[in-house]
Formats: sequence, structure tokens, C-alpha cells
Amino acid sequence: MPITMVSPSDVTVGQALKDARAAMGLTLKQVSKSMGIGVATISQIENGKRRVLAVELYRFAKLYHRPVSFFLEESGTSASFAILLRAAGTASISKEIIINFHELCRSYRDLRKLVRAPEMPSPSDYSTSRLTTLNHAEELAEAERGSLGLNGQPIKDICDLLEGKRGIKIFHLPEDPERFSGAFAYDEQLGVCFLINSRHPRRRRTFTVAHEYAHCIAHRNQLAHIDTCPAFEIKNPRERFANVFAAAFLMPERAVNEVLGQLVFPQRFALTAEVLIHLAMYFGVSFEAIGWRLVSLRRLSLSRWRDLLSQQVPSSPTARLLGYYKEEDPPDTFPRQYKYIAYKAYEMKLISFEKLAELLRRNYYELKEEFRQGSQEGDAS
Repeated sequence: MPITMVSPSDVTVGQALKDARAAMGLTLKQVSKSMGIGVATISQIENGKRRVLAVELYRFAKLYHRPVSFFLEESGTSASFAILLRAAGTASISKEIIINFHELCRSYRDLRKLVRAPEMPSPSDYSTSRLTTLNHAEELAEAERGSLGLNGQPIKDICDLLEGKRGIKIFHLPEDPERFSGAFAYDEQLGVCFLINSRHPRRRRTFTVAHEYAHCIAHRNQLAHIDTCPAFEIKNPRERFANVFAAAFLMPERAVNEVLGQLVFPQRFALTAEVLIHLAMYFGVSFEAIGWRLVSLRRLSLSRWRDLLSQQVPSSPTARLLGYYKEEDPPDTFPRQYKYIAYKAYEMKLISFEKLAELLRRNYYELKEEFRQGSQEGDAS
């Protein structure tokens, strides 16, 4: 006789299966064809009228790109991630990447609970303050920099900064670089989470994180949002707000003027491609980001900027000589604290080595070999 899964309740599992199917945009008929189970049987399972068998649940999990544990929890799909999944379908972005993002956020939450990690700080929520103008965006960015103790210094690592001081979980996953920049989601259980496209260059990713941070603190009542590679001249009011905030947060006006004062004469024509590359490298942003920032500060004319844009400066010999253009390793998928807590959970014997490899998305044998080599080096020293 087949063994059935022990679950919180048939209704809980059934609803989670139904939500997961809807998130994937699959009909009962399509699932029936893939699973080899009748439509009526699947409907009974989803409505809690028939208990799902263990082997069936594993097959459902594989079809829906979810771990089995997802279907055994009371929470299931959060409202924010349901929004992201719907938006992904509209924007022609892979739903699998959103599901993957959701699972990473859930794993992070579970790890923190497991090791009893202290509660993380939470970013402020200004979504009810009616911050709508571009001046509001500039003022909010200045206030946030002051709150974070940045003064006029450039931000060295925005991901570490926002995770450590604002408790934001920032993951990097690969997606079409022409279709997707980043996303944010807010959930009461998972907190604030960002997803950033790992296929974009580091300087571009930095701006995207700052852009998502603007949505997080100024538009959190949206619960979730996807950015599909918006242009700097975008007309959408909320996107323009987020762009202006990101620019002011990463390149504060006073600091830009101080660095410019050390490099050039005050005349606008003195702003050469070399000066812009220097500024981009100083603030850790892209050539495009610093150019548009200078235009907004009226330190660079729009016509001169368009002329510089047409010269393909970032890929020029000058840019290479100054060190702007260079090959980069892809970013780590996980926040630094996620990896640390996963390792501590293993060290405390709260999870197995197999689970550690699963959490870090690593090959079990390769990770085992790294641990073995690390142990040998430690013994030798």
C-alpha cells in the first residue's frame, strides 16, 4: 500500500499546491498531462479532499520548482511574491527566477530562526508620507546618508551596508540583462528582500541596489516591484523618483562638487571624458550614472553629455588605461551573513553537510573537497 505524507493538514498542502500551480501559470489539464494524474484527482488534492501521496508531492515539487517543505508550511506564497510572479509574466521574465528568489529568502529566514540569530534592523517606511517630487527624492537620500553615517564619503559596498545597517537581504541571480535589473519584495515574515541581476556589471548593480532601496523606503506599500532595465530618462513618476534618489544617495551633490573642484576649472566645457571616468570610479558608479547626475546638477550641458555618450567612452582605450573597463568575476549569489549563518548552523550541528551544500547551492563533493583542503592548510599552519 502506498505511503502517504504526514502533513499539517490536507487543506494546507492542497492550497499550497494550488497557489504554486497558479504561480507557474499552469492549468489543471497541463498539470494532469505532466504528472499522469487525472484532472479530477488533482482538483481533489488541491481542495483538501484527497491526501497527496509522498511520491506525488515530490513530483509536484519538481514541476513547480519548489522544495517539498514549501507545501508543508502554513504561510505558503506571500502576497509580495505573488505580485512579483504576476509581474514577471507580464515583463517576459522567467518565473523560475522569482521562485528561486523566494526560496532563498525563505531559507535565510529559516536559518536565522535555527541559530537564534538576533533580530535584524529594519529600514524606515515613508510610503505614507507622500514623497512624490524629485526634490523629495534628493532630500530623502541626504537624510538616509546622514542616518547611515556616510557624510560625503563614497559607498564602498552598498550590499554590505544595507544588509548590516538596514537588515535588507540582497541576492544576485542571472537573468536577461536587457529585460531585468532588479526587484524588491516586502513580507512580514521574510522582511525586505532585493533581487539583483548578476549579469550586469558591478557599477550598474550598485545603482540598481540604490534604486530598489528607494522603492523599499518610499513605496513599500506596493509590497513588491520589478524593474525592467529602466532608462535614466524614464517618464514614470515613481521610477524617476527612484532614479533621482539612487543618484543622490550614491553621488551626493556636495561630494560631487568637491571632487570636481579638485579636478577641473568651474567652466562646463572642462568636463572631459577622462574627468567623468574619474568621477565614476571614485563614486563606484557607471559612466552613464555620473553623466546624468552631472546634467541634473547643471554641471554638464545636455548637448555635451549626448556628445560624450555617442563616443562610447566606457569601452575606449582611455577608459581601459584608467582602469574603468576590466573583466569582473560574477557576484556572489548570497548575502555575506547568509553564508556565515549557514556555516554556523553546520558547525553547531543543527544541519547536515548535505543541507549546507543545498543551502549554498554547491556541489556536495566539491564543497567537501574545499573543506578537506581548508582543514589540511589549518593543520599545516
